[in-house]
Amino acid sequence: MTSFKQLFLANLKIFYREKSGFFWTLAMPAFIYIALSVLPISGAFGRGSNYANFVLPGIIAMVIMQGGIYGLAYWMTDLKARGVIKRLNATPIDPKELVLSLVASRVLVIFGQVIILTLLGVVFFHAQFAGNILSVAVLATLGGGIFLTLGLLISTFATSYDSAAPITSAIGLPMTFLGDIFYPVSVLPHGLQVFAKCLPITYLADGMRLAYSQPFAWTTFWPDAAILLAWLLGILLLASRVFKLKE
Repeated sequence: MTSFKQLFLANLKIFYREKSGFFWTLAMPAFIYIALSVLPISGAFGRGSNYANFVLPGIIAMVIMQGGIYGLAYWMTDLKARGVIKRLNATPIDPKELVLSLVASRVLVIFGQVIILTLLGVVFFHAQFAGNILSVAVLATLGGGIFLTLGLLISTFATSYDSAAPITSAIGLPMTFLGDIFYPVSVLPHGLQVFAKCLPITYLADGMRLAYSQPFAWTTFWPDAAILLAWLLGILLLASRVFKLKE
């Protein structure tokens, strides 16, 4: 437990000491949300009365997805390319503790992003937030677990940024544009709706949208949460068989 705590704190220090990466991780989602929220769009976006209200949970789902598929995957690939993983494997550090501490520190960063975006939406754009903190926390944890583990899997097959980029794009772009983030899945053609409903981010975005608009209730919470939990268990099983912390 002591080594896990030390590794967890070390990962956080590495993250916030890299000033440019720290700034853009927190600031870029806010810039995207602000740019979208000032668009003169209203009335056609589901439960919210304005677009800022609709898109806030979607942007939060997007940054959770990007933190794993892009952020962690590229970071792990870079460590491999620089020989850091090989040096770590030569130390007495338990690889499982190293990976768990890395994922845990990134989940904490995700919570920071969720809080910042929520405050921005509520204070400046009057976005709806029903105070359903429990649902938001559980969904963020499930989503973070799914996409951070997916990022680890991507880093298993990528040996450099050039090899990681096509994989992350092939996974991340469909989720970004078909995942109920910027517009409802219902506006898509039927074939794309079927595909979108196979993506975990669709249920993360939809669950977040319900959590922001309604007080906690099992009847509205469990369908999206159950699908995300199934995704998490499946991808953890795959990672346990495929992922290896090595060059």
